[in-house]
Amino acid sequence: MCLEAFLDHGHDVVGAVTGDGTAIDGFGVPVVGLDAEVDAVAASLGVDRVFVAIGDNAARAAVTHRCDADGLVHATAVSRFACVSRSATVHDGAALLPGAIVNAATVIGRGVIVNTNASVDHDCRIGEFVHVAPGVAICGGVRVGAGTLVGVGARVLPNVTIGARAVIGAGAVVVHDVPDGAMVTGVPARQAPRSG
Repeated sequence: MCLEAFLDHGHDVVGAVTGDGTAIDGFGVPVVGLDAEVDAVAASLGVDRVFVAIGDNAARAAVTHRCDADGLVHATAVSRFACVSRSATVHDGAALLPGAIVNAATVIGRGVIVNTNASVDHDCRIGEFVHVAPGVAICGGVRVGAGTLVGVGARVLPNVTIGARAVIGAGAVVVHDVPDGAMVTGVPARQAPRSG
C-alpha cells in the first residue's frame, strides 16, 4: 500500500526491496534487493531518498537509523484516500494508508504507520515508530510512546497516555494509562503477561 501511495502521487519509484526478494505484483516496480540491503541498494542506484515499509516497529526503526547514518532522506507515504488535517504534523518516514484519518493539531512521529481505516483524533501525540493497526480509533488528547503497537480494532479513550514499546491487543478498549513495555488486552483493557 505504501508503494501505491507513491505511485498515485506521481513519484518516480526506481525500485523496491522486499524481505525475501520476491516481486511485488501489480505495480510494475522492479525488486532490486532485500530489506536488509536498502542502504547499499540506494547507494548502487544513486538515489538519496528512501522509504522503509517494514511492519515490525523495531526492525523499521533499525533500518531507518542505518539509512540515516548513510545520509539518506526518508520519504513519507500518504495515500490519496487518507484524510490529514492541515494543522496536523506528519514527520518523515510515516505511512498514512487508505482510510486513515489524522485530525487537527495531532503530531504523527517519524516512521509511524497509521494503517487502513485507522483514526487519530485531535491533539494527539504519536511517538516514533508506532504502528496504529487497521480499524483503530484513538480519541483526542492521547499520547502514545515510541515503538508501541496499537492492535487491530483497538479503541483508546480521550486523554490516555500509553507508554513506549507497549502492546495494545486487538479489539482492546483502553480506558486508563498504560505503562512503558506493558501489554493490555480486553474490554476494558487490563495488563496481561508478555511472553518471550
